[in-house]
Amino acid sequence: MLVRKLLLAFGAMATLAAPVAGTVAAAPAIPVEAFAAKPFFTDPQISPDGRMVAAATIHDEQSRLTLIDISTAQPAVRGVALPKDHKLLWVKWAGPSRVVLSLHIPVKRLHRVVHASRLFLYDLPSGQLRLLTRDLGFLVGDKVVHIDPAGAYLLVVIQETPQDLPSVWRVDLMTLEQRQIVKEHPDVYSWFADGKGIVRAGMGAYRSDWWLLYRSSADASFERIIKRKFPRKNEEPQVDAFLPIAGSDTGYAVANKLTGRYALYRYNFRTDELGDLVFGHPQVDIEGFRLDPRSGALTAITYTDERTRTAWLDHEMKMIQALVDRALPRSINRIVSLDHARNRMIVSNSSASNPGTYYVYDRAKGEMWELAKPYAALADRQLAAVEPVRYDARDGLSIPAYLTLPPGRDPKGLPLIVLPHGGPFLRDKWEYEPWVQFLANRGYAVLQPNFRGSTGYGKAFVDAADGQWGRKMQDDLDDGVRWLAQRGTVDPKRVCMMGASYGGYASLWAAARNGDSYRCAVSFAGISDVAAILKWDSSRFVARRYYRDWQERIRGENSFDLDDISPVKSAEKIRIPLLIAHGKNDGTVPLEQSAKMHRALDSRRIAHEYVVYDDEEHSLAKTENAVDFLKRVEAFLSRHNPPG
Repeated sequence: MLVRKLLLAFGAMATLAAPVAGTVAAAPAIPVEAFAAKPFFTDPQISPDGRMVAAATIHDEQSRLTLIDISTAQPAVRGVALPKDHKLLWVKWAGPSRVVLSLHIPVKRLHRVVHASRLFLYDLPSGQLRLLTRDLGFLVGDKVVHIDPAGAYLLVVIQETPQDLPSVWRVDLMTLEQRQIVKEHPDVYSWFADGKGIVRAGMGAYRSDWWLLYRSSADASFERIIKRKFPRKNEEPQVDAFLPIAGSDTGYAVANKLTGRYALYRYNFRTDELGDLVFGHPQVDIEGFRLDPRSGALTAITYTDERTRTAWLDHEMKMIQALVDRALPRSINRIVSLDHARNRMIVSNSSASNPGTYYVYDRAKGEMWELAKPYAALADRQLAAVEPVRYDARDGLSIPAYLTLPPGRDPKGLPLIVLPHGGPFLRDKWEYEPWVQFLANRGYAVLQPNFRGSTGYGKAFVDAADGQWGRKMQDDLDDGVRWLAQRGTVDPKRVCMMGASYGGYASLWAAARNGDSYRCAVSFAGISDVAAILKWDSSRFVARRYYRDWQERIRGENSFDLDDISPVKSAEKIRIPLLIAHGKNDGTVPLEQSAKMHRALDSRRIAHEYVVYDDEEHSLAKTENAVDFLKRVEAFLSRHNPPG
């Protein structure tokens, strides 16, 4: 297979070789700006006829749609400007000449500017960008359940206001005429369509009950075929998603039957029976599935064990994947988009130490050429190798994690940064993570523990975190330090913790609970008052699969006092340096969480650094702010835990 380069007229787009990890020489310092930069090219999608690529790009900090004609020897690039302050979330082709966009747009609600998702349509022949659905009172407006492969129409779930229930609308992509095809049903929030665009099922929930509405055809009425209680711990399996098959009462369901890990099963909608296992993994949950864009047939399952993988059920695609993997070894290769003829496809090639490259693979020519490097500033840079590891917590639970060692340094007695992920019901993966590589480049070992409660490892692993905020979940982090110290990899007297959101909470709590074990802590958008945050918005802190019992999962026993695990309530115990940062417009963890911690430390005259970014939300979206934060982190760590 020939791999060649495709030079595009993007200016900043580089096409240099991928970073190489693991060499002997120490890595030269990479500018902070390279780690703070956002990927300028994301979510590339190839058109059904294989002639065009649509992607989300960033130019001068402004989001835009970019279209690339790859049908000629000299590809033509067209940039489509988007309204200011609109962020492009995803793109999907609707036929060969129209692109559906989801845009994150500012809207005013209750005298406050918040962000909502809305659908737009870009028509290539006319060059027009049009709003697909009228302005809504509800924030989520991009729940597409079906796009016609020919591009004539799409089906979208619309919830007009928070007081309304979702209904399904058909939008004509030529005239933009909208009509409701499935009305609201009491307490039904999720709708499922088959591959022919017929809405076949709806999932409802009220308090501890859930049920499924079903119909066999577009002309039939919906019937309630299931009514069950939501599962608790070791009770009946939980169904996560349904996939109807066109023209049949059978289909598929994602459930954690038998093993407690989510897998794909055959399912009979009429009899409510989970049938044979289609695909399951012995250690981890499946994450999703892929459908053929032409027929709607199931083609693949995605999951992450130590790294993200695609299990193709389609023999032809399995052979193509094997061919790509041979051409690009020792990395994650994902076929992210393909045309209807399966002749041209876009391949994402990346690893934890390689920010990645997008390629176009042409089967007919037997060629694969470079399309874009999303992180141009890191092209040809030496990044650190990242190793999947496991260690035992003090109660014997095996904790999966990722360990990154600074290149060129003897892996003994290293300074360590513990970097717990946010969520907390999420997980870290073997993928490029800017903070990890920045810290490793500066000479630190970095440990990313997937502590108990991290999702993807099955129900039992999540259940092990019930009532364990600030307790066993925190022990898992401390035990990772102990394990590395016992191996001699790190110096236990040179350890700091850093994290964002829940990871910020864990860092603050480490300072209050285990100040003798850590030299410093860094919190971005961290939680300081657990009781207060649980009164905020529960859905922002939990994985969808474990949403129903979020409060008791966090609180544990009803008699437990959440003040006992809240850093702000233990501020007087803090003796180590803290760096606290937060976005002023954060709608996930309110600024008051960090401001309250700042005031508590100030009142006790406990030295700390505190910074508020006026124009940020729950992340550092603006490059200048990301640069400022990493420079502050570098200076802070150099003072309090120098890399040596």
